[in-house]
Amino acid sequence: MTLVVILNVFDAFKMSSKLPSSWKFASGNFWYIGQVTKIYSTPAWINWVMFIGVIIWEVIAGFLLWQALFTFDGSSYKIVNLAFLINLALWGAFIVMDELFQAWAAEIGGSNAMESHRSIFTTFLICLVALHVLPNG
Repeated sequence: MTLVVILNVFDAFKMSSKLPSSWKFASGNFWYIGQVTKIYSTPAWINWVMFIGVIIWEVIAGFLLWQALFTFDGSSYKIVNLAFLINLALWGAFIVMDELFQAWAAEIGGSNAMESHRSIFTTFLICLVALHVLPNG
């Protein structure tokens, strides 16, 4: 998640002309948002609000994952559950937005975001279940 945040922040800088257009170390997600949301002629400022909102959500999700990693002692799952809940909500929100903007119909640049979002959501869910079901030993 940390790398995703970094790449998205660089993408925001690149798309706002704070970095040159030739800058390669960026996610490309803002451009992708624009491609997917154009089905409704979504204004650029709404795309910016969504993108910045996602970055903030990812920062919180990443922070909680790091906190869970360094503080989990095998007995209290409170921070682990919170970290996974925030991440599952993020990826679930992406899946809802994929449906809303019909991203499933927009295979852009050889990538299908909906499949990626579902895969990541499912992986987080399986990991959370495994943490609760498998023995600690």
